Amino acid sequence: MVSPQSREDSPDLAAEADRLVRFLNEQTSLVLAVSPLADGVPVIGTLPFACLDGAFWVLASELAPHTRPLLAGREASVALLADQAVTRNPFARERAQWTASVESVGRDDDRFAGITTALRGRHGKTVDLLCGLGDFHLLGFHPGAGSYVNGFGSAFVLDRFAVVSPRRG
Repeated sequence: MVSPQSREDSPDLAAEADRLVRFLNEQTSLVLAVSPLADGVPVIGTLPFACLDGAFWVLASELAPHTRPLLAGREASVALLADQAVTRNPFARERAQWTASVESVGRDDDRFAGITTALRGRHGKTVDLLCGLGDFHLLGFHPGAGSYVNGFGSAFVLDRFAVVSPRRG
């Protein structure tokens, strides 16, 4: 008897988890969407990030329309997208997305220096300049449920950074 999903077509979740980690490490910027404080159309932003202690960390300016709702504790959607220049088929573009809770870490928090060191390691000395500007805030996106797509028919359910199962229609 053949089960609905035979061994031959069952994805290797450990291999997919390795692909996800490699994909995460290749990305330098995330895309986020958050609902504004008043009812309305969600706003979208893109920010350089560092991944540390299970969260995506960014420096966000109060001048950006997405920052105020993030500081107010609104949940966000966060996405990582493969570079279009290296994507053979845009319909099969590698991508991951999560819903995420948001945390603001103040300059007086013991974690601030370590997190900004991680950002500096990925994005250079501009991080020092931004940390010196009062309108920039250190925000952490703590991912929850999500999905990872790495080609046609290759989609997976995520729980934070864990590949849980294949995603079925």
